[in-house]
Amino acid sequence: MQFNPPAGLTEEQCKPIRAYVGRIPGPSSIEGQPIVVTAWTPTLQEIEDLVSGKPVYLTLLAKSLPPHVLTTDFHKATHLQ
Repeated sequence: MQFNPPAGLTEEQCKPIRAYVGRIPGPSSIEGQPIVVTAWTPTLQEIEDLVSGKPVYLTLLAKSLPPHVLTTDFHKATHLQ
């Protein structure tokens, strides 16, 4: 699925992104919960920043902070416990 910029934002401000949309498989205490997984490939500069210990910042256009997971493993991203 592709998510496009929300109303009021241009593609220069918020680029479209492809995502996996599914549900948590069981058995788990959160089985069946909906999930959206996106993949991000860091630039060479961002890789250098990460290696040097700089943090990753996550910004959500929201009034609250929903649970989220950052990982490099798609299986872990889609099979939460």
